[in-house]
Amino acid sequence: MNKQAYEFLNSARVLHWQWLRLKAKHDELETCLLPSGIRYDRDKVQTTPDDQMSKLVAEIVELEKEMAQIQLNKSNQITKIEQAVNSLESVEQRTALTMRYINRIPVTKIADEMGYAEPTIYKFMNQGGEIIAKSINNIK
Repeated sequence: MNKQAYEFLNSARVLHWQWLRLKAKHDELETCLLPSGIRYDRDKVQTTPDDQMSKLVAEIVELEKEMAQIQLNKSNQITKIEQAVNSLESVEQRTALTMRYINRIPVTKIADEMGYAEPTIYKFMNQGGEIIAKSINNIK
């Protein structure tokens, strides 16, 4: 399968990885809002009027907006990938590519489910990917 087709078919997964990174940062910042994450100055009089809590909340809200946008982009990309895969004539190619790039199932399990050897599954995916590569500019 050529690089362009692979990147197109894998693009939803890449968006998912971006979302996971933001989610990890979001969750870490949320722990700073828990009572154990709040620290006070040891001085009897607070000398820094800077409100860190509102900054944290604002950053969390921004991350949530970014995460929602990535989810929307991922949904749109999955729709494009699905359209491209569904345009293939071969049922085997459609099934293998759908299971791999939309359902994210390992090739070994796809082979078991479809009743073919792993090299045959790779052959189906490569053939389907080559066909998709020819029409990829029309999809984007």
